[in-house]
Amino acid sequence: MRLLFVPLVLLLSSCVLMVQPTPAPEPDRSPTLVNSRLGLPAYPGSRILKREEKSNGSSEVEFETGADLDRVYAYFHDFLSRAGWSRWTLERKSQATKIEARYQRNNLSFKLELDQEGRSGRYKMSIDF
Repeated sequence: MRLLFVPLVLLLSSCVLMVQPTPAPEPDRSPTLVNSRLGLPAYPGSRILKREEKSNGSSEVEFETGADLDRVYAYFHDFLSRAGWSRWTLERKSQATKIEARYQRNNLSFKLELDQEGRSGRYKMSIDF
């Protein structure tokens, strides 16, 4: 009986599994895009309230931020300029709470509308191709 016990102990000790914990996934550090076709990231520190994209690349997004209209628009304009888009028109509307601009690159063009709700920190931005 003792002779059977020793091989059994050796057999069981060789069956020990080495379990290693799976590392936690890295948090997603990629910026939230307000328009995927343009690769246009959200305004830094803003909170996205609603985002909708259409099949042609047009989009509409609502967000909140403490920044004023000019600063928010400058951020998007700078990004688009660095990406090779040229602004063709720029208009201020609705008592300076709305900006409309048209951009073009090669044979593509789109209209960007940035509308601040009154003097609040809520914005609605639409991009129409």
